[in-house]
Amino acid sequence: MPAFWSAAAGKLVERWLASGLASAVYWLVMVLAWAAGQRHPRQALVGRLDTVGAMRAGEQITLLLVVLVGLAASGLLMRQLTLPALRLLEGYWPRFLSSASERLCAGHARRRTADSAEWRVLYARLEAAPSAAGPPAPLSAAERAECTRLEARLRWSPRDPALTMPTRVGNILRAAEAEPHHKYGLDAVLLWPHLWTLLPEAFQRDLSVARQRLDAAVAAGLWALLVLPAVYWTPWALSALLFTPAAWGWWLPRACQDYAILLQVAFDLHRRELYRALRHPLPTTAAEEPAAGLRLTAYVYRGSDDPALIFDPGD
Repeated sequence: MPAFWSAAAGKLVERWLASGLASAVYWLVMVLAWAAGQRHPRQALVGRLDTVGAMRAGEQITLLLVVLVGLAASGLLMRQLTLPALRLLEGYWPRFLSSASERLCAGHARRRTADSAEWRVLYARLEAAPSAAGPPAPLSAAERAECTRLEARLRWSPRDPALTMPTRVGNILRAAEAEPHHKYGLDAVLLWPHLWTLLPEAFQRDLSVARQRLDAAVAAGLWALLVLPAVYWTPWALSALLFTPAAWGWWLPRACQDYAILLQVAFDLHRRELYRALRHPLPTTAAEEPAAGLRLTAYVYRGSDDPALIFDPGD
């Protein structure tokens, strides 16, 4: 039996470590908040520890197992909440918020239109060739910085106004999803499971790490919100609200950009493997690629009986 309990505890420790330390940090904060709400915080904590120390060995092991199971369950619950929370942060809102969503989308679309017009003016001056009237006036340092800033903003917003999302996070991810269609005619959402299986293992690991960071940013904001019930013990728990805007307003957009860059790189470098795996002929010129991508997307989505589509026999 001791060996059984030791093995069980070891497995739970491994599962807990795999889940991450976030749930442990959360419960530690809740315990500290409880102690802060006591008349004598230090004595309250010491008293609880003395109670645990006075337990028999079997009781302590049982308590440890209960704690580890609770931590693992907390981590599992948070993983289940992360995707719905991310969807809300992207801007996939309930129907009763459709009016607010439409106004925000319209505002983002107007800003992109204005940014695009301003960028074109600056870029035209940057690339202008000398003429009979003389060389064009060079851009100042401030104008070059503004051009770079506009390029960055345009990169992380969808080109098509119809694809605009009401939030910054949503626009970053939507722009990344739409880019393979604009450049190659490929539907990133539909074809991603197929392309994933063809990616090198090292690149898959990089993508997985980037996605874990994205999910961690979402979860961090959720953990901070879940500290609010501790206000019952101490008003200092309200300070946790400061972490949610930091996690969702600063950390999450940057994590989304890192993930989006890798998503685009996957299509830029490995779309050829997708054509080969599905035995579709590779486009021979850049001009042919959008049409070839649309044909490949349609084939994956609904199949094809087009007699003009001739499969590549492969090697």
